[in-house]
Amino acid sequence: MTERNDMKGGDSGVEEVLDEIADLEEYAKLGKRPPLAKGYRIRVNGEAFVVHEPEPTGRAILTLAGLIPAENYTLRVKLAGEKPHKVGLDEKIDLRHPGVEKFKALPRDQTEG
Repeated sequence: MTERNDMKGGDSGVEEVLDEIADLEEYAKLGKRPPLAKGYRIRVNGEAFVVHEPEPTGRAILTLAGLIPAENYTLRVKLAGEKPHKVGLDEKIDLRHPGVEKFKALPRDQTEG
């Protein structure tokens, strides 16, 4: 008896690595978890950027989007089917989490307090 199941490309436990950029908005719409990829296309305030690590910090995303200094902004992540929630500057965001859709950055109100 030979076992052929693990020779098929399906759920062999080996994760597919994309040789390209994974568009997070597209995967969120499909309800699929993004694969391991060379980069991840994210949207910050409607503008597309490519992140080359699967778990960037809030600060890294704001910096990539040119929102500097990052301390002057509040970053929120939108997950498919959920309300946006705040992301801390040093908090890591798993871009491969199913449903990560887009980001919204707002200037912090300097007049409060």
